[in-house]
Amino acid sequence: MIENKCIYFGVCGGCQIQGIDRAEYEMQKMNHLKSLLDGVSFEKLEPIITFESGIRRKATFKIDYGCNIGFFKAKSNDVVSVQKCPLLLPEINALLLPLKKLFKSFVKRSDGNIVVAKVDNGLTLHFENINIMLLDRQKIKEFAEKYNVLRITSGAEELYKKEEPIVIFNSVKIPYPAKTFLQPAKETEQKIVDIVLSYLGKNHFKKAGDIFCGLGLFSFYLKDVADEVLAIDCDDEAVHQLKRIANSYHFNIESKAMDLFKHPLRADKISEMDVIVLDPPRDGAKAQCLEIAKSSVKTVVYVSCNPLAFKTDAKILCDGGYKLKKITPVDQFPNTKHLELVCLFERD
Repeated sequence: MIENKCIYFGVCGGCQIQGIDRAEYEMQKMNHLKSLLDGVSFEKLEPIITFESGIRRKATFKIDYGCNIGFFKAKSNDVVSVQKCPLLLPEINALLLPLKKLFKSFVKRSDGNIVVAKVDNGLTLHFENINIMLLDRQKIKEFAEKYNVLRITSGAEELYKKEEPIVIFNSVKIPYPAKTFLQPAKETEQKIVDIVLSYLGKNHFKKAGDIFCGLGLFSFYLKDVADEVLAIDCDDEAVHQLKRIANSYHFNIESKAMDLFKHPLRADKISEMDVIVLDPPRDGAKAQCLEIAKSSVKTVVYVSCNPLAFKTDAKILCDGGYKLKKITPVDQFPNTKHLELVCLFERD
């Protein structure tokens, strides 16, 4: 059974599925996916890959003027104050009550967001739209030291740093900027990488593209199977860190910061590549897929956290001559209807 382990289920708007057995849970998620992908032609849909609870390493908590820290109620802007979420790592849950105490001591209270992330060498905190007064800064420093937090930032300002937070991709350590995307769990991240690499087989490529590369999760693996890697993202700071680390190791990775929504990589540049890995945000990559569809790149691996946006992009690619060979669903979002998809497109 998937037990009702969360006392907030039914009030908190985060989870929609609990209290059913594993087979029923997987069937519900797969049936929902099939309904979303209706009209998309594909050759093979793999079984869903699931994980144990309690592995999520990043969460955005809401905080209100009453210092309630948690998540929104379903279809509401009211905050459900939580002391523990079964989906999160224990290290993150352990901070919730201390954070509430910290914010109650602030000179001015405000509503905003607290982003907690467990990176490879410790915990980071990022505050969004929260009033930080001069008298609060010493309390923040003491909090960080007491609870062994590596870094605390607010907006663009660094309030405290013990050491540089890092993530590790393919044994390479990369500094983690406060507002940069991070896959929800280390275990799911590695599974996605493994699927992508399995799609590529044992081939070696002349040139590979990592589009919407972030900090270079796929780039640092593609460098081992391609002579050249082009990594592109809209996040300037992420690209800066990727470029700095790649250059320091003399890796075969060229990185660029580009607004891929307004100025997607052109079809002629894409045609210079043998393979592209595409991992866009939730809104998908319509503009970029229109360019890919006009290109001659043979293999496209599309990683999607939003099957509905993926459906639009998949139709563009298929209309452009690609065949959707395989879809592997990864349950990155347990107890919800959402799924991550890792998809293989090929052109004859």
